[in-house]
Amino acid sequence: MELTSATVELEPLQSGFLELLRSTDLFQAFENGIVQGALQTEAYARAVFEGVEGLYPVSADDIDAAIKARLARRQLIDGTRRFEIILTQNALTAPFAGENVMRGQLAHLLECLDLPGMTIGIIPEGTVLNQPWAFTLTNSVRVDLDQYGGPLTVTDPAAVARFRDVFDHLRGLAVYGDAARALITSLTPN
Repeated sequence: MELTSATVELEPLQSGFLELLRSTDLFQAFENGIVQGALQTEAYARAVFEGVEGLYPVSADDIDAAIKARLARRQLIDGTRRFEIILTQNALTAPFAGENVMRGQLAHLLECLDLPGMTIGIIPEGTVLNQPWAFTLTNSVRVDLDQYGGPLTVTDPAAVARFRDVFDHLRGLAVYGDAARALITSLTPN
């Protein structure tokens, strides 16, 4: 895919991902640069989408619609599907927005730790990852990666199996439960 200066529509991508999640029993994600979309607050999502303007021209209306579709993912975290999200500490501290937005995002993340069907792991700073790319696994049969050139979907069983192995490795590097809560709390600005 060639990177062009054409306007990109964010909302269709977000709505498509929302539809995919509606048919998902198990959603697994690894994020090393930002908080994963299903866990984002509205203000944080706005900062992320407005940051896209550095790569592609996007309209304010499209950003608003994309945020609405992204926030609709929250309704799917109701215990009927399983979500397992692994974040790096760097993803929690990357300054995508001002201090108030980041404080609100971390507070929301603490609330998400208690959502039904949700498991959140945090990989502490200084842990050697050997995994530079964020990715999602859907029902253990589909991998999605966001790249500068646009999204990439992988469905080849052998390739998906490699991503499952990577996810299993990352799971072993993360802290969960009270340890994750303590780590997130330690990062919250006063």
